[in-house]
Amino acid sequence: MSLSSGTLTRFSDTFVISCGTITLDPAQARMLLIRWKKNGEVFLPKGRKNIGETLEDAAVRETYEETGVRVTLLRLQIPTLATPGAAATPKCGFTTEPVAFSQRTTGDGTLKLIFWFSAQGDSTTAHDTGTQEEGEDFEPVWVGLDEAVQTLTFGDDKDIAKRVIQLYNIPFYYGKPSSFALFMLT
Repeated sequence: MSLSSGTLTRFSDTFVISCGTITLDPAQARMLLIRWKKNGEVFLPKGRKNIGETLEDAAVRETYEETGVRVTLLRLQIPTLATPGAAATPKCGFTTEPVAFSQRTTGDGTLKLIFWFSAQGDSTTAHDTGTQEEGEDFEPVWVGLDEAVQTLTFGDDKDIAKRVIQLYNIPFYYGKPSSFALFMLT
């Protein structure tokens, strides 16, 4: 690792890239979380990116593996410093760029880089079983958007969930999303 003039260089054997989602069910105004059965902690689904896999594909795959819920990326109007690029055809400025980035250092000094994406899923369908890897013992939990942030265990997960709720900006009337919010998904 080298550090100079505000830059940080880490070699590939000292960091890991992970990806996760903040998955909403807009029709039901719910968010998908996972509860670790071992200790009751509740967090957002995420996991390591495979070699050659895109960040977006890793986020969708990891969400499915940890929850058994099939999701797709959710286009939001995300403030970003990214350039649009020649191939970009954003729908009214809506994109599937990462909504957040986290970094954590593990106990052995490995830097964990986490890219977070907004996604959508259906809380009314049964989740698939047998999708978790060995050693994972998670329970998928759909919670109302009004209680999602306080249900999460960790502060950074709370901040990221709050941000996606703000970006989605569902106007509620008696707990149901407006027709405008549902229109934005199409």
